[in-house]
Amino acid sequence: MIRPLRTADVPSLAAALARLPLLVRYRRDAGRLARDLEEAAAGGDGVLVEERDGRVRGLAWFQRSGTLGLGGYLRLLAVVGEATGEGIGATLLAACEAEVARESRHAFLLVSDFNEGAQRFYERHGYARVGVLPGLVLPDVGEVVYWKRLR
Repeated sequence: MIRPLRTADVPSLAAALARLPLLVRYRRDAGRLARDLEEAAAGGDGVLVEERDGRVRGLAWFQRSGTLGLGGYLRLLAVVGEATGEGIGATLLAACEAEVARESRHAFLLVSDFNEGAQRFYERHGYARVGVLPGLVLPDVGEVVYWKRLR
């Protein structure tokens, strides 16, 4: 089931996500993730989660509009380790795109240059690679810009 993030979800979700290799590399510990998610939800960002059997197994954190004055921006799409490969990422991405499409015609996102699996995932879902921002977040990592026309 896809639903909005609840405050009660944050501690366990942040702890599970903080163990993901990508978030470890970006130095996002559970405390920082929890604060970021709470601020995102309170500030009006979209934060959708996938829940099954009472457990939150993934999230899509996004902004509905504002990117380049044209579109939404997917800040983070993540699935907890043991739930990967079950289609949760694709389901969350589709839900995010539907939300963004209510206000924007385009969706944007960034993918780490070393994250080839994520690049293939987004390309399979219709995103086009449009550039690279070298050293945007980490000095040794390029952030690959992806774009998709939603409507």
